[in-house]
Amino acid sequence: MKISADPVILSGARWFWWIAGLSLINTLAGISGTNINFVMGLSMVTLANIASAHALMLSLLIAASLIGFYFAMGLYAQQEKAWAFYLGLAIYAVDTALCLFLKDWFSAAFHAWPLWAIFRAIKRLKQLQET
Repeated sequence: MKISADPVILSGARWFWWIAGLSLINTLAGISGTNINFVMGLSMVTLANIASAHALMLSLLIAASLIGFYFAMGLYAQQEKAWAFYLGLAIYAVDTALCLFLKDWFSAAFHAWPLWAIFRAIKRLKQLQET
């Protein structure tokens, strides 16, 4: 398993872990009934928690699937797998669009930071592959 030595690629890849970790905290906070919510976590996870408030197992299944997905994207992205960057970026862009649809401007604005970091990593990976 080769891990990239390029700091731009590693930074972009590790954003997937931040997204997964903050989404996990949001899930645990939602289950415990607190009002804590990290803006860079997945809105999809927060909505799943709200939508299935009476079906805890369904909420946990959806959250675990999304969190696991982003954890895996981080692993593959660190190995310079372009498809992981593209897929993770696409799903996070959909999550950003969801923030915009819900008029959660603060979360949407903060989603731009990881999107930019992941985009930069893709651009850097292309540069490395061309040389």
